[in-house]
Amino acid sequence: MTKPTQTEEAPAQSTARPLWLNVTLLALAVGAGVAAYIYLVQADMMNEPQRRMAAIFVMALVLWVTEAVPLFATSLLVIVTQVWLIAVPDLGIDMEYTDVFAALSNPIIFLFLGGFILAKGVQKEGLDVQMASLLLRPFGKTPYGILAGIMLITAVFSMWMSNTATTAMMVVLVAPLAAQIAATDRFRTGLILGVPFAANIGGIGTPIGTPPNAIALAQLTERGLELNFMEWMAFAVPLLLGTLAVMWLALLVIFRPATKTLDLHIPQDFRISFNAVLVFLTFLVTVGLWLTTPFHGVPNAVVAMVPAAAFTVARIIGRHDFNRLEWDVLILMAGGISLGAGITATGLDEWIMESFAFGDLTPFALIAVSCVITVFLSTIISNTVTANIMLPLGMAIAAGFEDAQFVQVLAIMIAISSSYAMGLPISTPPNVIAYGSGMISSRNIMLVGGLTSCVATVIIVLTGPGVVEFILGLF
Repeated sequence: MTKPTQTEEAPAQSTARPLWLNVTLLALAVGAGVAAYIYLVQADMMNEPQRRMAAIFVMALVLWVTEAVPLFATSLLVIVTQVWLIAVPDLGIDMEYTDVFAALSNPIIFLFLGGFILAKGVQKEGLDVQMASLLLRPFGKTPYGILAGIMLITAVFSMWMSNTATTAMMVVLVAPLAAQIAATDRFRTGLILGVPFAANIGGIGTPIGTPPNAIALAQLTERGLELNFMEWMAFAVPLLLGTLAVMWLALLVIFRPATKTLDLHIPQDFRISFNAVLVFLTFLVTVGLWLTTPFHGVPNAVVAMVPAAAFTVARIIGRHDFNRLEWDVLILMAGGISLGAGITATGLDEWIMESFAFGDLTPFALIAVSCVITVFLSTIISNTVTANIMLPLGMAIAAGFEDAQFVQVLAIMIAISSSYAMGLPISTPPNVIAYGSGMISSRNIMLVGGLTSCVATVIIVLTGPGVVEFILGLF
């Protein structure tokens, strides 16, 4: 009997590396190469701590932009390299390894953790859909009123919940309503598009609405500049409402309704249970405490632990629910916080300000340039990643300005403008979800989203700084 060949025994296994591994290795090599180049070339221009911090920053920039490794993994790499290359060695700077790890326990992280738990409880008990259905009723039966109601409700929910979760919830509610509109009526597309765009913008309304807001607050806190919940909402909500009005008008003009009235059936399935009542009351108490911080003085992060304790003790949020919270987002935010602290501690912010002609720019020009760059980056990469890149840079540039209010305005404008990028189907998770519904095309998103991004950028550049300065002056 002849001996079986290798092919007869078993198929030969390929030894080729998978594509994702090749991409990851290439990105790591590029990131390390660029970091080494920055470190070696700047030997005569920076001191040792600054060179090391600059190398870490450009490495993070490459990995975040390429997403060759998970975004949160890059943040962990930032923290680890800061510990080993900057904090542990004796470089003569005031930075211990505990200072780097403190980014993971920053009060802003706990503020967002409490916000995640609050949103999870609302979703688990179905209160989000029930409240949305109830709130939609007063907007009548005209296309104008229904679109305004859907966009306003979506924005309000996005102020307190993840814009991804808000979009998923509202698409479930709006899709059956859109299906009741004739397929030949262009307004059907406009109604669906109103959801992701309002969800994107709604996040600017509160400190917990979207991670860039929290990263901005953390960067300001590092510099001794505090903003409470009410102060943030006082300047963000007017910008939010103004932008919503522009988007509403654009959708009505581009997707003009074929009829003046719409007789849509709105779901009325309301359930009342002990858990639902507890979640609703906890929501009211938490939001009430956040909005009244100037009167009682309890920090926002401490208030955020109210729903965390209430929902876990009452077993509304179980172990599996807790494990499925967006921990990767918290780690990603911590990386940005750590990066900003390292840039300040090593004096890299002062070097950047002295080395480039940023000081020659007027404050308005600097804000305008920062906002435009932020919107552009957020269109092609995650807005949280954009905030992690732009906010430390912005704060480094602002180090040369002695006006503390300008530093606050710049951080806030960068954070807010990162939520105004929605020109591509992949720009934001809400865009992806809406596109995945199959009821809109990529051309629709690019047309309205691109137009909205441009108009909204002009709005925030021209009016945002003035609104913020006015509100901060009142407080």
